[in-house]
Amino acid sequence: MLRAYKIGHLYGVDVNVHPTFGLVLVWVIWQWGFSDSRGPGEFALGIVLVSLVFASVLLHELGHCAMAQQFGIRVLDITLWPFGGVARIEQLPAQPRSEFMIALAGPATNLAIAVALFPVVLLTGVIAGRDALFSTSDPLGSMTPATLVTYLAIVNLFILVFNLLPAFPVDGGRMLRAALSPAIGRERATSIAVAAGLAFAVLFVMVGLWQRNVVIVIMGLFVFFAAQSEARVERVQSAMRRLKVGQYALWDMGGVSPAEPLTFALRGGPRDMAVTENGQVVGMLWRSQLLDGLAGGVAGRTVSDVMDRSAYVADINDSIYDVQQQMNRMNRWAVPVTESGKYRGIFTADRFVHLYRQIAPGILGSTSISGEWREAITDTLSSWKHHRRR
Repeated sequence: MLRAYKIGHLYGVDVNVHPTFGLVLVWVIWQWGFSDSRGPGEFALGIVLVSLVFASVLLHELGHCAMAQQFGIRVLDITLWPFGGVARIEQLPAQPRSEFMIALAGPATNLAIAVALFPVVLLTGVIAGRDALFSTSDPLGSMTPATLVTYLAIVNLFILVFNLLPAFPVDGGRMLRAALSPAIGRERATSIAVAAGLAFAVLFVMVGLWQRNVVIVIMGLFVFFAAQSEARVERVQSAMRRLKVGQYALWDMGGVSPAEPLTFALRGGPRDMAVTENGQVVGMLWRSQLLDGLAGGVAGRTVSDVMDRSAYVADINDSIYDVQQQMNRMNRWAVPVTESGKYRGIFTADRFVHLYRQIAPGILGSTSISGEWREAITDTLSSWKHHRRR
């Protein structure tokens, strides 16, 4: 799979561009570069138009980011593709209202851009006439400063309308899910939004074939596969929310006391261990800390000298999904699990990955898995492996 490349950093968010975005430049060269009737001026304006469309898509995604940050959700990065952009957030919004507002913020940004351009388009039309705004006989054929502004406004209106379609994977589908979730539940609401997405996808493909428009066909195929992917990932996430972490915690002889010497913690081999006192978790002894402590000499050193006192503790009734999200947020590869405040076992990153693969075989290696889940799984696993190699 082609990897996106970072091109900048805005408001604390990395901005990436996928290599397939180069297809847009190829289209610009084909549209305005190979014609005897069009000079370098029109080619330059074509480049400017594509750059401004690029900026509009970026502002659309930044609108999502700004709203997500208002709800306390961290945005991981933005990736720009030929047909739009994707803002990856750290976790899915917990409340339907927050999901609705985050999804709405993107189209609202494009509406604001179109409204800002409307007076310029209107004034140009009044002064120079309608023909100065665009060519009805050859759309995108003749490029002037006036047509550039008109096309930019039209593109932003198109992005607005397309993203308001009540169908996954576009913003309108997420707004539909958020609106339906309080009444019928998130899983059922997702199914309805996905079904709408598949219906629109089929419609796009049929219209594209009828009009012999390859772009519309490609858009339809994109919506079709993206909607199916969203449905599959939502099913996995729902399953993870139903599973309780207590069912999959590993018992490790009750942990280790903070007063024990470091050498005692080596029984059974070096590993991540919960540090307990009177049955309650007081910290974690990470394998790396144990080995580093032993390397520096063990005379008189106890577990309390090197333990991590800021350990995140899960309850047996916490869902696998919530625990994994917290582990990824805190960059933890293991978490102690308690019942009524008493230590019961430890849940590790490899247990999560194994469980995920059992529930969704093949998804981890699939290119269609959602960004936040790919990040969650692979980052948790890589962090754990890196720690274990130390």
